[in-house]
Amino acid sequence: MTKPNTTNGKARKILFGTLGIALAVFCFFCGFVVSRLALDSEIRSLMQLKDAVQAEYYEEITDEEFYGAMFAGINDNLLDPYSKYMTADEYAQAQSEGAGNKSGLGLVFVVENAEGEAQMLISRVCGNSPAEKAEIKAGEYLVGFGTSESEMRESVVFEEFSAFLAQRQTGESFFLRVQSGAGARSVEIAKAEYVENYVFYRTSTDSYRFTGNKATELVESGEPLSSLPENAAYIRLTQFNGEAAEEFKKAMGLFKEQGKKNLVLDLRENGGGYLHVMQSISSYFCKTSKEAKPIVAIADYGERKENYRADGNYYDEYFSEESRICVLADSSTASASEALMGCMLDYAAISYHDICLSERAGVAKTYGKGIMQTTFPFGLIHSDAVKLTTARILWGVSGNCIHGRGILQSDGTLSVAESYVGDEEINAAIAKFFS
Repeated sequence: MTKPNTTNGKARKILFGTLGIALAVFCFFCGFVVSRLALDSEIRSLMQLKDAVQAEYYEEITDEEFYGAMFAGINDNLLDPYSKYMTADEYAQAQSEGAGNKSGLGLVFVVENAEGEAQMLISRVCGNSPAEKAEIKAGEYLVGFGTSESEMRESVVFEEFSAFLAQRQTGESFFLRVQSGAGARSVEIAKAEYVENYVFYRTSTDSYRFTGNKATELVESGEPLSSLPENAAYIRLTQFNGEAAEEFKKAMGLFKEQGKKNLVLDLRENGGGYLHVMQSISSYFCKTSKEAKPIVAIADYGERKENYRADGNYYDEYFSEESRICVLADSSTASASEALMGCMLDYAAISYHDICLSERAGVAKTYGKGIMQTTFPFGLIHSDAVKLTTARILWGVSGNCIHGRGILQSDGTLSVAESYVGDEEINAAIAKFFS
């Protein structure tokens, strides 16, 4: 028996292996060249610009910095104010906030007075927030802040407070100085993660709000609204996000349980939110439609139209022919709030005379946002995304579009003077509604 000669076989394997690697490299190079040539010339120029900047610029520019600048340019110059590119972190935060998850203090400010001077007037305190738990009230002014009560910095400039707040860690206590007609006081507070409550219910004898880890526990809390008629209830709806539809359902359940007949719906400062939440809440206000799912809005996608409908029709379960529904609104009432008002007007749950507009800077109107945005993620997990304006919103029956106009006092609405002190605006509107 003889031993086989393997030397030539090894040489052939090495030769073929080398040729295979060379062929793979050649194919990859050709594919790279072809793929680049297949791109638009503008995209090739962008890639060449990135290569040149990163190779030749005197300071290091990372991929994240380069593309961040490109996307910032798109957001600032190309798209409308409501459309934007979002990084993966920004998209994740937007999703979380839309579900009601918030972080911070829960304060909303008016940062200039009528003369354009700096101020920090607290216009709204978010439900279930650290600010609400610290008993800070709308209508108070923030006039100072500091890491301790003895080292308080006096300031009414929002940018200065924002910079101070950015340096504080979640859970780290600090102090605010708030001022009202009763004088100034110090409040100890800390940023926190919380789930926002969007619905507040009041009558002439009691007051309820939602609290708990998911803001779904209805508890008696706050001050009654003594100016209300005995047979009326007041609901404030601050956003169409999170569990707002479920909260509203529970509030209307209490309305029915207490045998109330009239409703004052407060949409001041409600800038909108998710359309599907509005569709659920609109089910209570489609008075003249006996269909199970009446149309509440039409989105106009160029030549294509899509009908959006309420989730049901519950009007007759909660209201009678003698019931009166009234709405409070202001220049921050926008988008889904205006669509809900359009539904109520189209289906005769209210007339324009049942709307009371609060003056803001001497003008009484709603914001005038009649367009819809849709968010398109670029991947499945931890994805970046783009939010784009995709449609005009038309009221379901009349086809009215209030974009760029809003609901105006000339439409026949009532109005009240601007005031952030306690319930002054609400009381003034109630006096006009039920006089």
